[in-house]
Amino acid sequence: WYQPCQGSTGDAQDPGTGGIGLALQTSSENAIKLQLGGIFETDYRYYAESERADNRFLVRRAQMEVSAWIRPWLKLNMEYEFKSDMIDHLMDTYAQISFGSHYLKVGHFKKPFSLEVENGVESIYFAERSMGKFLSPGRDVGAMFRGSFADDRIHYAAGLFNADGEDVESRGDGNDTPEAAARIIFAPFAQSTTERLKYFQFGASGTYAEINLDNLDFEVKSTGMIDTSRNIYVLTHDTKFGVLQDADDRWRMGAEAAWAWKSLACQAEYIRLTYTSLEPVGRPAQDADFDSYYLSLLYFLTGEHPVFHKGIMAPVNPEKPFRPSTGDYGAFAVSARYDHFEGDEDWITPGAYISVREADSLSLALNWILMPMQRVLLDYTYTDLSDPIRVRVHPDGSIDYIDKENVITLRYSIDF
Repeated sequence: WYQPCQGSTGDAQDPGTGGIGLALQTSSENAIKLQLGGIFETDYRYYAESERADNRFLVRRAQMEVSAWIRPWLKLNMEYEFKSDMIDHLMDTYAQISFGSHYLKVGHFKKPFSLEVENGVESIYFAERSMGKFLSPGRDVGAMFRGSFADDRIHYAAGLFNADGEDVESRGDGNDTPEAAARIIFAPFAQSTTERLKYFQFGASGTYAEINLDNLDFEVKSTGMIDTSRNIYVLTHDTKFGVLQDADDRWRMGAEAAWAWKSLACQAEYIRLTYTSLEPVGRPAQDADFDSYYLSLLYFLTGEHPVFHKGIMAPVNPEKPFRPSTGDYGAFAVSARYDHFEGDEDWITPGAYISVREADSLSLALNWILMPMQRVLLDYTYTDLSDPIRVRVHPDGSIDYIDKENVITLRYSIDF
């Protein structure tokens, strides 16, 4: 038999997406339950800068996901991204074995790091995540334990992963030791009856890996540079000092705090990324350091209550889904975010105009959630760059530069 179901793409220990999924289940004693989910997002972007010719429609995400509960404690998940410009089309594809409030996950999935990165796209109320996303790890192949202690007051996740990045087929010629990643969250008032304190949490994340030079491909993008070839910082094995001949480690450290009360939610994070002992040919080794932090606020004008659950923000469903015949128009939320990135100026190539020392960004967004599976987003993001970035070379040899970015994103999304 089959039936529509809520939260089709969530983990067994985490809230679902809040969308509408499709569940199928066999009628035998050893029933296997299947759920089908997906995400589709299409954007129109408008840039105020005349130097850019980037105004366009684009498909931001196009994903399908199948989850199978072979046993109540055994889950198999497969997710695929259909966009052709992805490094790796394999998304969250894993097996998960549950042990009460703890579970083991093996396969290809997000490394445990950062509240913003671990939040699902349905819990992101801006066109894009902050610039700190590019200092954070993404998905990779590995194994991870996750769970909760002390009546959901402590949440942890720790695992070992390949250190090659998003591409599951990527291999380096040097170090092959795995990357260690961990995140711990404290929610001291999780069982409190005082609503003002109940959804307060704070925590930390970290990763460590020995890196391969051929996997050193660090890029940072602003909101308007996502899905383009443009960046605000680039560091590869070919530097201004020459080609790197050796490198040591990669460290990431993050601190975070979040709080929700009634219709208000706020969160803040700081992330630091360090590459140690990068050694160009014929020159002494030195580190490369990068920092990013943000503060964001979210408020539901229609009275919905965002909450943090098991260390992440749970999806919010409208109290009155879109139904014009009854005068119901869904949920409306406004959000604001300040975002800062600081690059290592020692590794910026003078005259290349591809990297900046600092970038400051302000985002304002309006979210219209018609029903759990549909959302319309209008986002305006202004980014101020400390240095000019080359954006276009004309046939006559003249070059256009920008030192700021004004971008408006209009998005329609379906998440089920």
